Order: sequence, then C-alpha cells, then structure tokens
Amino acid sequence: MPLDINVNLSASNITSPGLLPFSRHARSHFLPTIRNGIVTKSPIYVLGNQSADLDSIISAILYSYFFSRNGENEKRRYVPLVNLPDVPSGPKLRRLRPEFACALELSISSSSSTISMQKKGKDKDGEDGIVKLLREHIITVSNLHPEATGKNKKLELDCVMVDWNNLPHKSPQREEGKGSIEGLSDLVTFTVNGCIDHRPDEGFVPPLGRLPPGNPRVIISGPGSCTSLIVREIRERGLWPSSSAVNEKRPEQQINNEEGADWEVQLAKLALASILIDTTNLTAEGKVTDVDRDAVSFLTERISSSSSSLTSTGDGEWDRTAYFEQIQYAKTHSLDWLTTNEILGRDYKDWTESALSGEKRVIGIASVVRPLNWIIGKARDEDGESANTGNDELKLFLNKLKKFAAERCLDVVSVMTAFNGEAGQFTRELLVWGLKDDHNDTLEKFSEMAKEQLGLQKWNNFPVEGSHEHTGGLCIWQQENVSQSRKQVAPLLREAFTS
Repeated sequence: MPLDINVNLSASNITSPGLLPFSRHARSHFLPTIRNGIVTKSPIYVLGNQSADLDSIISAILYSYFFSRNGENEKRRYVPLVNLPDVPSGPKLRRLRPEFACALELSISSSSSTISMQKKGKDKDGEDGIVKLLREHIITVSNLHPEATGKNKKLELDCVMVDWNNLPHKSPQREEGKGSIEGLSDLVTFTVNGCIDHRPDEGFVPPLGRLPPGNPRVIISGPGSCTSLIVREIRERGLWPSSSAVNEKRPEQQINNEEGADWEVQLAKLALASILIDTTNLTAEGKVTDVDRDAVSFLTERISSSSSSLTSTGDGEWDRTAYFEQIQYAKTHSLDWLTTNEILGRDYKDWTESALSGEKRVIGIASVVRPLNWIIGKARDEDGESANTGNDELKLFLNKLKKFAAERCLDVVSVMTAFNGEAGQFTRELLVWGLKDDHNDTLEKFSEMAKEQLGLQKWNNFPVEGSHEHTGGLCIWQQENVSQSRKQVAPLLREAFTS
C-alpha cells in the first residue's frame, strides 16, 4: 500500500481494508507531526500493559482498527503500540512473542497448519517471511523511542489504555490521567483519552465525564480476556454489526462477498486468539464469563457465515479447537528459545506501592507457562553445570532470579507457574521472595492471608519453604486453587507488603 493512501475505515465502508493494509498504514504514520518542538498533529496511541502478552497486543490492534471507523474521531488516527521498550518489531519480537506471530499469521492465512516457529522461506532480501510481516506492520515502544529522542522538551501524546488502567510513571505534578511508561518516561507524557480493562479499577483513569469525547471508560473486573470487553464495546457502538444486521440495513451491499469478507475473518480470528488463550478455549474454571462466551460466539459466527476463503482449508470447515491448539503450542514451546532472564521477563508486571511508613515498595510478578523444575533446569543448563540436584540446583536459579529483581529494583519478586501436569491436570505453583530482612514477618502474613483463598500447600520438590538462607525469606507453594491467576494474586501481595 502506498504510504500516502487514504485508508477509509468509516463504518459505512462495507469493504473495509484488511488487517495488513490497516497495520501497514498505521506503521508508516505512527509518528506525531512536530513543528518548532510542538506536536501539531498526533495519532491516539492504543497501549497495552507492560507484559505485552497476547491479550494486550491484540486488544490494542482490535481497538485501533475499529475506533478508526468511529466518525467522532475520524481526523485522528489510532495506532496500536506494543509495550516493549527494548524489543523492536522484527526478529526479536518473533522470538519473544511467537504466539502473537503465530496468531497474526493464521489470521491472514487459509492454512490450518501454519506454525510461526517453523522455519520459513526467505525473500530476496534474505528475510524470514513472518519477520518481515512483523517488521512492516507492528510498532513497539522501542520503535517509537528514537523518534522521541533529541526533542527540546517532553512530547505530549494521547493514548487509550487497554488491558490495564494505571500508568507506572505519574506526571511530576500528579495531573489527572497523565503519566508515562518504561522506555519513554523521560521523553513522553501520555494523556489518557480512554480505557478498557478487565482488572480492578486503580483510580488512575479519570471519570468518563472528564475524558475527551469518543472513547470509552470500561473497567470491569471479571472477564477472562480484555479482548472480550473490546468486542462488546465495538458491537455496542455499531462498529461491527452481526451479519443479519448488516444485511437488513444494506440488502444491496451484502457483506458476505469475497472483497468485503476477508477483513472480518482476519479480525475475528485474531480476536479469538487472545480470548481462547486467556480462557483455555473457554474451559478455564473461574475465568470464563458471559462476556467471553458472547464474544467467542459472535466471532465464530462472523467466521462461519463468511464467504471468505480464509474460513476453510480444503479439509473442511474452520476448526476453532485446532486454531486454539496451534497458538497454545507456539506459546508453550516458545520458552525453549529463551534464556532464563527472558523467560522471567516475558510475561512480567510490577507495581510500586506506598507502605504505611511512607516507604516505596516495588513488587514484581513473572508468569511462566512451565513448571519451576523446568525453569530451574534451564538455569542449570545455561551455566553448563552438571546434573545437580536439590538446593544446589535451586541456588543457580535463585541467583538469576535475584539478578533479575535487582535490575528492576524490586523489593519483592514472585514467580507464578501455570502448566499441565504429567496426568494432564492444570497445575499452578507460586514462589514469593521478600528480598529484605524486614520482609520475613510480612511473608508469613501473606501466607496466612492467602492460604485459604489460593489453596497454598507446601512445595515438596525442594525443602525451602520459609528458608532464610537467602536475604529476606523465600516461600514456594503448590497452589491448589488453580482458578486464581496473577489478577487475583497481585492484590494479595500488594496488600500484604504495604499494610
């Protein structure tokens, strides 16, 4: 697509451009226009949380695409921005987020067997096809950083938050709804224009009446996926009608033709990827709500009712379960390609809290889709150690975890694992490490506070529960209540270590 083409995404345009033309256009127009050091024209950046997981990335893309169809802001572009300050789009993004590469590739392909971790043919420039796809269509914070450097003063940019509702760096004047993110905190101040999130409201986003018109403030704790809430909001605004609604309104412009159907299938498949992964194909106990079920039903209907060639593969009708399993496979096996440090940082979030004493405490949680024993073995293999066992092997991992925490100035570091055990049962483990001596009592308080809700049981693989061999205190538990994810564990940790 030429860089200066006018992409018409108005709601009345039945044959909207596909996912790739939209993304390429956003990629080529993502910079604000700056004259004499002042931003004169800027897109609205749609920004997911710092873990940059599948839900955050796809939420940003979906929101950007459909709100670009909203006539209230037709003069402003919406640009999805992947919240990775040190990962540019391209080969590194593919290696660190292969499940997104897989979902993107599958959403634009009619193939039922595309797995982005497989080796691809290279083009004439010697570049892997999926790498080129990411480089030309996706924008990360790392891509934005050099463009914001060297300005006379901090840039003032607008954003919509998806899959979170509290920017980590507040404005020095504590202005309402203003702040920044890692990698841009010295260069950019974001003003929040709207928010959609499925976590508890942390009070950072201003009330709807004090937000600019045209964007929602939807913060509802409960749904398994933020993408589900975005699908609901898009539908309620009439930006993505059902097939029956479109056909009733415009019988002379049936949307189910090849030209107009591909974009719907692409967006529906991409949206389904994050919802199905976050809800384990709608089977995750305690995580699935009617919002998720309704979204999956609608998206599946849009795919099934379409005449697009992207809905079937020659082997029969499009298979939702097979689609989920391919993306899940890419996500699970992605860790084989990463270092221990990258594994810990891959799905990581932290919070800065004020204790009653006024002391600031930083709490970080890394989520990993492999058991602790696997991570410990990974750390051992990286150091070239022989097959150590017991606490000696654990220490190798803890040394790396301590370094990981120090790089992020953490007071408390936690690792949550979620995986299928040998018998196929879904399993969780929880490691919490208070890195200062005065955290010993706090760790015990957390244990008492969370024991019943999380179903904490002693982790028998190594005798380390309550160990004081390392500074502070370390506990590792088997978490019997597997319905409690980081969304539930984080508030408990934050309360225990600040009260």
